[in-house]
Amino acid sequence: MSYLRKDPANYPVRLLCQVLNVSRSGYYASLKRPKKVTNDSDKTLLTRIKRIYAIRRGTYGAKRIAKHLKTSRKARIVNHKKVARLMREANLKATVRQKKATKQVKALAGGYVYENLLKRQFEALHPNQKWVTDMTELIIEDKKWYISTIMDLFNREIIAFQLSDSPNQDLIEATLREAQKKRKLKSLSGVLLHSDQGSVYRSLRYNQLSEKMGFTPSMSRKANCWDNAVIESFFSQLKVEFPCFYPIINSATFQKNSLSYIRYYNTKRIQQKLGFASPSAFYKDYKKAS
Repeated sequence: MSYLRKDPANYPVRLLCQVLNVSRSGYYASLKRPKKVTNDSDKTLLTRIKRIYAIRRGTYGAKRIAKHLKTSRKARIVNHKKVARLMREANLKATVRQKKATKQVKALAGGYVYENLLKRQFEALHPNQKWVTDMTELIIEDKKWYISTIMDLFNREIIAFQLSDSPNQDLIEATLREAQKKRKLKSLSGVLLHSDQGSVYRSLRYNQLSEKMGFTPSMSRKANCWDNAVIESFFSQLKVEFPCFYPIINSATFQKNSLSYIRYYNTKRIQQKLGFASPSAFYKDYKKAS
């Protein structure tokens, strides 16, 4: 029969399973089972990969694990493609952030709207030149928590992280004060601070704070989250990775654990944009060189 001369890859799975007398569910389950690594060198490497993967609670992919292997005490240079292959064979998958769907929102009338001075230039040559800020909300045990942060684009460090049960001006000012204290600045003169067009950033009080503290406000264009993509990306990472480290989340422990995550993010979590260094390590290297 002519159909028997076809490439086996072109046969439907249902027919092949019927010929081989196996169930389709069993076939698909076999695809997900880890493959047995027989090479001794690969076995040793896979053991180290699994250890790093476990320590980072499944949040590290092949590139970060390959960099970790290179810089660890028992340094070993491995191409990230090989790490990816071994992870694939062992069925190790990094926690992946979902792409954020954009939505159109109507700008509220009134308030101050500032020019977009950042213009998606997310790189800074020195600390305290370009900061980005934003606020997000989380619902924990039917209670809303609001998170306000500031990131320095120089080393992608979270230099301020504040929690509140109300998205008010006090939360924004507390975030600004924390960032100023963290960087030991007498004033914020020379700092470009970029935000979206949220009501708290368009308020009279925020305008007064900019004049009093000395920073220069900058704003994303209306309904354009990409103008503040770096801090948006951080919030996405926070929401995906936090449950990996702290799976039991309740109001009593959320504040303590969130601060622990920020310390991990700043001091341990390596970033490709920083040459696979953590924000703190990148900042320290800059201080030593200057």
